[in-house]
Amino acid sequence: MIDVSDGLRRYVGEHPRLFFSLYGARPAYRELLVDRQTRIVIEGFPRSGNTFAVYAFEQAQRESGGEKVRPAHHLHAPAQVIRAACWRIPCVVLIREPTEAALSLVIREPRISLSKAFLHYISFYEAAEDYRDSFVLASFEQVTGDYGAVIERVNERYGTGFLPFQHDESNVEEVFATIEEAHRRKREKVAEERISRPSRAKEERKAKLREALEGPEVKPLAERARAVYGRLTSS
Repeated sequence: MIDVSDGLRRYVGEHPRLFFSLYGARPAYRELLVDRQTRIVIEGFPRSGNTFAVYAFEQAQRESGGEKVRPAHHLHAPAQVIRAACWRIPCVVLIREPTEAALSLVIREPRISLSKAFLHYISFYEAAEDYRDSFVLASFEQVTGDYGAVIERVNERYGTGFLPFQHDESNVEEVFATIEEAHRRKREKVAEERISRPSRAKEERKAKLREALEGPEVKPLAERARAVYGRLTSS
């Protein structure tokens, strides 16, 4: 992400005009941004299945033998969802139970505190909530358990013809292999915590962090995050 303060990043992410002016000026982000050629947006809070969802979607489309489809993705900002809604572009918003998402993010990015993780979660989903009728919501469990059904819901809602992901062991392993290879192309040695797949090491660290959830600064934010999660997943 662009190197700005956390509070400013959240503010910019909630305001599309500012967000796209700032991020559009950086070549590294242009392929990730929503534009007039975007055919689908796949966005969510970090650690909510974003990487798997994007790679599995692209894998399924490649297997169809059709043209390459470039999702807008991985900027973790509600501005992406808002622009998709305004331009009527198919959009999948990924969501994970907030405690699990926040803990997973802190494990991946130790510089981020639990308080900041929950603040970012709240910022993303409270802003996206205003556009609930304009996107398909996909839980972490749905993405990792039957992602093909998620793509089928996209097709039903928008009248698109994206090929659903065949969610079997072979295809899942192929996606994870592609993810790991992409990580290793970026850096020669990759810590296990930074690879977007389950691991025992992550679960052990996550268990140690749970004690901080009852702290006075964290608990109210966790409750607010759980509230927006509940509203979205029950609608």
